[in-house]
Amino acid sequence: MRPFAPYLLTGFLLVAAFSPSPVGVLSLIAYVPLLLVLTTDAVTLSTAKRRWALYITFAVFHIGTNWWISSWQERTDPYLFASGLALCVFHPFFLMAPWAVVGAIARRSRRFALVLAPIVVTAFEWAHGQTDASYPWLTTGYMVVGNDLAQLAEWVGVYGLTFMILCVNVAVSVAWMGWRRYPRRSRVVATSITLFVGIWWTLGYTLREGASLAFRKGGGTSVALVQPDEDPWEKWSDPRIQVRRHISMVDSVRASGKRVDLVVWSETAIPFPIRDARYSPEWESLRTWIDTSGISLLTGYSDFYVYPTGTAPPSARTSTLDLTTRFDAFNAAMLIEPGRSDIPVHRKTMLTPVAERLPFADQLTFAMSWFEWGVGISSWGKGAVREPLPSRHPPQIGVIICIESIYPEVALDLVRNGANVLCVITNDAWYNGTPGPRQHYDIARMRAIEQRKTLLRCANSGVTGVILPNGASAAEIPALEPGVLTLPVYTNEERTVFSRIGNLPAQIFAVCTAGILLTLIVLRTRERRRSS
Repeated sequence: MRPFAPYLLTGFLLVAAFSPSPVGVLSLIAYVPLLLVLTTDAVTLSTAKRRWALYITFAVFHIGTNWWISSWQERTDPYLFASGLALCVFHPFFLMAPWAVVGAIARRSRRFALVLAPIVVTAFEWAHGQTDASYPWLTTGYMVVGNDLAQLAEWVGVYGLTFMILCVNVAVSVAWMGWRRYPRRSRVVATSITLFVGIWWTLGYTLREGASLAFRKGGGTSVALVQPDEDPWEKWSDPRIQVRRHISMVDSVRASGKRVDLVVWSETAIPFPIRDARYSPEWESLRTWIDTSGISLLTGYSDFYVYPTGTAPPSARTSTLDLTTRFDAFNAAMLIEPGRSDIPVHRKTMLTPVAERLPFADQLTFAMSWFEWGVGISSWGKGAVREPLPSRHPPQIGVIICIESIYPEVALDLVRNGANVLCVITNDAWYNGTPGPRQHYDIARMRAIEQRKTLLRCANSGVTGVILPNGASAAEIPALEPGVLTLPVYTNEERTVFSRIGNLPAQIFAVCTAGILLTLIVLRTRERRRSS
């Protein structure tokens, strides 16, 4: 057990640092035990045992923070439960990959391993979020979202925070390793670490205060966020009831005398393709309510789209009535405004792997039917455009649907295309009573900081709230309670450094890491040839 102790310690420290923990600052030392054991001879393990130890490290991290992903509720769909367990088994392999590379470098040069560790880990975390099969929920940079260290994300983004956190971990490791043999040098390193973190924290405080003072410009738009707290399984049985309930909750607010310009409903609040001809009465009733009330409505819904002949992707569905008709159902959001005939739509561009769509479905069409829920939300089509929804009100709203919020690129593209307010709509009720909804909310706070935009978050059962450009919550509705939150929302046209350069540093690190991997492969191949 003793050889595995440093690995386990890192796993538990990572769990302790991750949201909703109040001690995210532990991330600054969480990787130190792992760095020490990978770059010294204090503990000797074979390659196979080292890989096993790494797997255990990140299995502890994943399970300790994401155990809730299987839902663990009485009515949990077996498919959801099984897919969550599968994620617990396979996701640690992705998390351990950069550290396996660091270990391979360390076997040749401890010094190079320490220098390159922040680059390699940052590169892998960025790459981990670039495919249909990605799940970058556990990105290291999210650990500091609860303190002022996160504020530098407006310059460097969440992956830049990962790099900075790893740099501190490396410096602490260097100070620790040299404490006995080189005490003077170690004291200099320790002093440098203290100064670096102190400057980082001071800069973060300054940026946070600046953002809190600058965001209220112009007249505010009165926005009402509706949290109905519906059973996520029952809502699909009679979807029309859900629409009537949402309308009733909004009418109650209006009857109280509060001014409402824009109403936001959560992900799939309208859980059927209401704009399809089959639902004309329901669509006309909703339009009449909007026209007579004079409010605008941003809502999640199921979007049905029939492709023009010859344009359907391979994964599109085929109509059973007409084999020449290809269509898709999208997890989407639309903006409906009084007297406006055109309906701008955002279709979800990043879908939950397996649960919402089979990764690489266009290449694996034969397997799509193997991966379907029993609650009406499987095999969604994949949206291709990230544009804000133009409104008659000042906010040009960049809509982010559920898991899209864990990908910095989604908010980045929306802001680059003109969004001055971000809005996350989600249904986290599958995970009621677990840390999942709060973690998801904290990740949205990082998106607000990166872009310095007000972020509206509307969830079925929580957490619903308004996040200010400095990442703080202006107000929240308590989880697992129905309610409507009404607040003025202000736009911000200014662009951050991160919104201009994006993830370019992480992409450069990825190219460097590819070169490192190639070099390791070439050296290994030469060694095998010599030994043979």
